[in-house]
Amino acid sequence: MLSEQNLVIKPAKYVTVFANRSTRVWGLVMVEITCPHCNYSKSVALEDIPEGIKWVRCPQCGNRFKYQKREEDIETEKRHATPWERRSQLGLWTSIKRTLGSVMFSPKGAFSSMPVRGGLREPLAFGLLVGSISIMFALFWNFLMASSGFVKPWGGFPISLSSPLLFLSFIFFAPLLMTISLFVLSLIIHLLLLLVGAATNRFEATFRVVAYSQATRVWSLIPFIGSPIGWVWRSIVQIIGLKEAHETSYGRIVVAFLIPLVMLIVVIAVGAFFFISRL
Repeated sequence: MLSEQNLVIKPAKYVTVFANRSTRVWGLVMVEITCPHCNYSKSVALEDIPEGIKWVRCPQCGNRFKYQKREEDIETEKRHATPWERRSQLGLWTSIKRTLGSVMFSPKGAFSSMPVRGGLREPLAFGLLVGSISIMFALFWNFLMASSGFVKPWGGFPISLSSPLLFLSFIFFAPLLMTISLFVLSLIIHLLLLLVGAATNRFEATFRVVAYSQATRVWSLIPFIGSPIGWVWRSIVQIIGLKEAHETSYGRIVVAFLIPLVMLIVVIAVGAFFFISRL
């Protein structure tokens, strides 16, 4: 049974009316709430409406009226927490295994039911845990290769982790590097999605996909070939996850992913042109 909470609509200088329906503005699902007593209305982001809300108090006339969600708003919220976010009920190891399995082998189902809101802490914790451990394993395999002489210095400069001190330094800073990479990569991807009109939800949705897609880094546990396999697998998972989280088309997501590649090709082509022209 819904609790009788109050949602006070704060007066705004600019009030946008959306013809009695919900819509999206910059990735937010906006709901128009209109007071039946004085007809004061305001658009409120669906994610700013508390769970279990039943009553709304109008700031203009002070009257209280019942709030009812539209079918499209209810459909938007038909997402449940990931196994990782339910680890208090499932247990730590079970939640990790289920999250890894669903993201790696059933990404469409995993991300279509993943909440696109709920904070950054939980996905960050998962990405940090799996990502850091996987990076440590990848560095360990690299260290073994370097120590065995498989990786040779190039041009007189060491390009390996053959030094134990260097290896341990990378291991120590792995969590910090992982955290930075998650936020930077999520920001870049979200900007690309905005560029092609595919970002129908906030940055949080993109970050959650990127963070949970780190599950594919477990391929790094396989010596030498694990990291390349994980990178390809992760790219596929992210495309599927972003499509589901932002409720857009695969075409837009793929175009967004291709933009950096096209820019790189253009830069190389321009550089090659100027280099050849000076010969």
